[in-house]
Amino acid sequence: MTDRLEPPLVEQKLFIERTGVLMEAAGFPRMSGRVLAALLIAPERGSTPAEIAALLQASRASISVALNQLLLIGMIEHAPNPGERADRFRMKPGSWATLTEAGTRKLESFRQIAQDGLAVLPDGADPGPLREMEAFYRVWLALFPRMMVEWRRLSAQSQAEGGEA
Repeated sequence: MTDRLEPPLVEQKLFIERTGVLMEAAGFPRMSGRVLAALLIAPERGSTPAEIAALLQASRASISVALNQLLLIGMIEHAPNPGERADRFRMKPGSWATLTEAGTRKLESFRQIAQDGLAVLPDGADPGPLREMEAFYRVWLALFPRMMVEWRRLSAQSQAEGGEA
């Protein structure tokens, strides 16, 4: 197997960069977003770090750091590579739901901060922003589990029919 891929098309380069910027806006290093994009458009067998580095024209060290971060948050996994010495990586099935569930659990902190703010609100202060914040996250946290049940139902149905959700 070779660690060289065809040069990316302009559209692929734009996709990779847009994904990097989006992930950066979400609090991740831009390189992790770029590596994620490379794996989103990777062959079914996955990609090696060298293939990703060549595609992104980035150092193997920066690719390694990004791969480790994406492994840690559960977005990617090692791909089986019988007879091949290089590690391969691919997107982990169900990773979007897992990532979103983890992020949603963190939103409980925002709801709690709003409640804490309301408890210490000084006389004359406007409670409106804190009430809105608390109500928004209360509703989000109530609705999100139902959305996940529906997602899992649709995903299982689609897989049973031979497709993807």
